[in-house]
Amino acid sequence: MTKVSTAKDAIAKIVDPELRATLERLQATLEQSPWRKEVEEFKTQAIKKLPTAEQQIFSFLPHQLAKTSIFFPMSDRQLKEENRLISKIEHETGWGKVVIEGIKLAIFEEDVLLALLSLLKDNPASVRAEASLKININDIVNILYGERGYSKRNEDVILNTLNHFQLVSFRLIQGDWQKRGKERLKVEMIRSIGNIISAYNYDTETKALKIYFNPHFLAFFLESMLTTISLTLRRQLKKDGSKALLRFLEAHTNPGSMHILTILNAINYNVDQPMSELRRRFKSFIAELKKHGILGKKTRLSSNDIVYFDIQAPKKLLPV
Repeated sequence: MTKVSTAKDAIAKIVDPELRATLERLQATLEQSPWRKEVEEFKTQAIKKLPTAEQQIFSFLPHQLAKTSIFFPMSDRQLKEENRLISKIEHETGWGKVVIEGIKLAIFEEDVLLALLSLLKDNPASVRAEASLKININDIVNILYGERGYSKRNEDVILNTLNHFQLVSFRLIQGDWQKRGKERLKVEMIRSIGNIISAYNYDTETKALKIYFNPHFLAFFLESMLTTISLTLRRQLKKDGSKALLRFLEAHTNPGSMHILTILNAINYNVDQPMSELRRRFKSFIAELKKHGILGKKTRLSSNDIVYFDIQAPKKLLPV
């Protein structure tokens, strides 16, 4: 593991000034935190340089949550509250296993989390002492829907998501990554994180919002290898499966080729459907990512259900 002193050296070598300043603020917060011992091993080997486009909104996601997600693409029927309350789900992929209790979180709730993490990294003082974030709900709305995106419905979606972040409880299980296949999980490291936030206060008149994070989740966020997510780009995607696939690809340096079921399982997609339907849906995700320049023309799904990825270099996006 990388020690804090090494992390400082690594951050100092980052060329991008915005990314370097952001990580220096997080590092300073880390050192002043009352739970510093819990997060002192701040990993930096997977930090990626941000593209030099202006007016983009970025967030970080812990690398393990990018590869083994707690968020699910869901149909309208699955999104009904009574269908989302769960006792326990165990989801295992080649990258690890996640155990989720309480409630299934949707992809749009991952959008809310990414917006909160983006705001959190811009307000590092909020991490100190009570692990809280004091904002206006429109700060979240602006990231997710644009400056004219406020509506009562969007407000309700965000508040309901915060309620769900208190209900969910999850554990991440990693194995011995020097081994292959099922041999990996014979030696397990279990991380019990708990919920994402512990409480929040909201003033319906002023729209002032104060969120209290679960310090253990915040520690997990700060100590993790971080995957960079472009919220500007993600907001342009219409399909939940496309968003989940984008996050999955961001967590892989060179995905190469994989079986379609390996990928769909990794993004928590419901594979209890005919293969013909899964192929049709997956091709629509690929088409949307091609449309936005994330995947190149050579990306394809072969006749034997192997997906060949052609990852495009990041392009400068239009202003938000």
